[in-house]
Amino acid sequence: MTAIGIFRMQQRLEDHWKRGQQFEAARDFPAARGEYEALIALEVLHVPALLRLSRFAQLDGRYGAAHRYALRAADAMRLGASTRNLAHVTLRLLDFAEDVEVASVILSADWQDPAVLSQAPVLAQHLWLVGRYEDALRFLDAVEVRVPPNHLLTFTRGNVLRYLGQLDTASASYEQSLRLQPTFADAHWAVATLRRPEPATRLARLRVASDHHPVDSLEQAHVQYALFHELDALGDTDEAWGALSRGAGIMHARVRDDAASRQARLSNLMQPAWHPVDADGVAVLQPLPVFLLGLPRTGTTLLDRILGNHGWVTSVGERNDLAASVGEASDRFFTGMANEADPQWMRELDHHRIGHLYMERLRRHASATALAVDKNPSNLFNIPLILQSLPQARILVMRRDPMDSAFSNLKELFQGNAYPYSYGFAELAAHVDMAHRWISYWVEAAPANIRVVDYESLVGDAEPTIASVLDFLGIPRHPGLADITRNEAPVATASSAQVREPIHGRGIGAWKRYARQLEPLRAALDGSSR
Repeated sequence: MTAIGIFRMQQRLEDHWKRGQQFEAARDFPAARGEYEALIALEVLHVPALLRLSRFAQLDGRYGAAHRYALRAADAMRLGASTRNLAHVTLRLLDFAEDVEVASVILSADWQDPAVLSQAPVLAQHLWLVGRYEDALRFLDAVEVRVPPNHLLTFTRGNVLRYLGQLDTASASYEQSLRLQPTFADAHWAVATLRRPEPATRLARLRVASDHHPVDSLEQAHVQYALFHELDALGDTDEAWGALSRGAGIMHARVRDDAASRQARLSNLMQPAWHPVDADGVAVLQPLPVFLLGLPRTGTTLLDRILGNHGWVTSVGERNDLAASVGEASDRFFTGMANEADPQWMRELDHHRIGHLYMERLRRHASATALAVDKNPSNLFNIPLILQSLPQARILVMRRDPMDSAFSNLKELFQGNAYPYSYGFAELAAHVDMAHRWISYWVEAAPANIRVVDYESLVGDAEPTIASVLDFLGIPRHPGLADITRNEAPVATASSAQVREPIHGRGIGAWKRYARQLEPLRAALDGSSR
C-alpha cells in the first residue's frame, strides 16, 4: 500500500473510532457497535475496538460473543498489536476464567517495552491472580530494574511471596511498599493480617494513615480493619471493636446486600426437581471432581491443604470454571444460582454439556491425578447445578459453629466487594442461617454426593475425621495428612498465613472475646434459626 493509501486507511480507522466514541457518549450503543464492527473489518488487530465489542456483547447478555471478542483481542496482542492496552486485555480475559490466555499474553510481551513497563503493577497482579507465582516474580525481577521504585510493584511482590508461604520476605516487601508510600492502605492491611510480631509499633503509623484518607473511603476501611487486627492481637478488645465497627460501617454503606431476595431465591431452589440425577452408566470421570465448599473462613482452605498432602489429589484452587462452563453452554453470563431471579432457564440447560465443558477446563490443571479439588466458595449455592451437571462429583461442605462462622466473616475485609452480607449484623445472621439450612437440605437430598465436615471435628480430632473424608472420596487412607506444614503448595486465600501453621483450635469460640458487642448478632442468629 502506498503512503497515501496508508494515510487514507488510518483516517478511515480514526473516523470509525471517533464516531463510535461519540455514539457511546450519546448512549446509542447499536450505532457505536456498528462503527467498531466496521473498524475491525478494516483492521483485525484493533484491540480497543475488540474490547468495546466484547463489552457490548456482555450488555446484550451474549456470553459467547463477548468471550470470542476477548480471545481475539488476546490473539491480536500476540500478533503484534500495540501493547498500550495489554492490561485491559488481560483484565477482560480474567472475566472468562481464561488464566492460560492471561499468562500467555503477558509472557509473550516485550518486558522492555515502555508501554508494558507503564502497566507493570497491573500485569504483575494479573500473573499473581492466575496462579503463575514464579512467572510473576520473574516478571517483577525484569521490570523493577527498568522503572523507578514503585510501591505497587513491591506490594504485589509481597502478595506473591505470601501465597508461596515465604512470610518473612513477604513482610519485608510490604514494609518496603510502605517506605515508598507510607499511607498505602492495602499494605497496612496486608502487614496486619500477616500477624507478624510487635503490632504495637505499627499503631502510630496506622493512625497517621487513617488521618490521611477520607472517612468513607475504601482506603479508610482497609486502615480500620488493619487497626482491628493489630489491636486485637494486643488484647485491646474495646479499641479493636471500635476499629472493626468503623471499617464494617464503611463497607456496609458501599456494598449493599439484599438478604431477603437471596433467601427467597435459594428457598425456591430447595425442591426435588434439582435433586441428583441417576449416575448409573455415566462414564467414569478422570480426574474425579471434588467440590470443597462452605462459607468463607469456615475451614475450607484447611481441609484443602490436608487433601493436598494425598498423592492421589490435586487442588486447583478457587477457580471460576463452573460459572464459565455455564456461560459457554447457555450463552448467558452466570454469576451464581443465588443471583438468578428465575431459575427456570437453568432447568432447561444441557447439563451434560456443562459437565463436559467443566471437565475440559479441570483437566488443564489436574490431568494426572485421580481427584481434583475445586474450592471456590461461591459454588456453595450452585450445589443443585453441580448435581445435575456432574452426577459423579463429590461435594465436601465445611460447617462451623454459627457464631464463630459469623464473626470470622465479620472481621474479614473481603477484596473486590465480595460477600457483601458480611458487614451488617442483620444480613450476616440471615446469610449464615440460610447457609446452614441450605447445607442441611442438600446433604439429606443427596447423601451419596455430599458429605458435611464439621470444622470443630477437623481441628479437634483430625485423624478420624480425615479418614472418614477419604472413605467418602473412595481413596486410600494415608498417615500424616494432618501435617499441613509439609504442604508447600501456594495458598491463594485469606487464610494464606494461618495455614502455614500446624492445625490448631484457636478459632473455636473466638467470638466470645467480643460477646458483649456481638450480643445483637447472637440474638439475630437465634431468631433466624427458630
